[in-house]
Amino acid sequence: MQMKSERQDPCADSRELTAENNAAEEVIAPEGVETCDTMTGDVETREDLEERLAETEAKAAENWNMYLRALADLNNYQRRMARDLAFHIRSGKKDMILKLLTVVDDMERALAAEADYEALREGVEMIMRKLLDILAAEGVEPIEAVGLPFDPNFHEAVAVCDDGDVDTDTVVDELRRGYTYEDEVIRASMVRVARPTDS
Repeated sequence: MQMKSERQDPCADSRELTAENNAAEEVIAPEGVETCDTMTGDVETREDLEERLAETEAKAAENWNMYLRALADLNNYQRRMARDLAFHIRSGKKDMILKLLTVVDDMERALAAEADYEALREGVEMIMRKLLDILAAEGVEPIEAVGLPFDPNFHEAVAVCDDGDVDTDTVVDELRRGYTYEDEVIRASMVRVARPTDS
């Protein structure tokens, strides 16, 4: 008995059926679909697929480890920045408190001293100037108000009166001084405003 030495073509039956059923027509495969007539590349073996899968899993594990390291670095950075920020805020507050304590010392000495009204007033004025100098060194400035045109960006009107001597709304009295911090209004001046009388 003679053994077949040639490998059986798996597409042979398909080709024969196609030739019989479509003798007068040319069969065209849909675009992008592999058929027995259009397959020319080698079919990957199970070992090839397993090797590719192992490589892909190794790469995915490597990327995951890189992600975890980057996430840990980010968390450490955020904690370090928060700690540094808290340290700088605390240091800034401490410096400001030390400056204000010198004013408290002056106030205690003024209260303990036996002085007449005028001497006491002069002492308080001196302490006030010292306090304003400390605030100015930190970027805090008083807002000018009396005699200037009313500006809602800097002034808060709590009372209004008519005045024939003004041409525009003008601040005539300051009930509470306002302040800016580095050119930002942190407290508007509380003022009384005079407005022109209608002629």
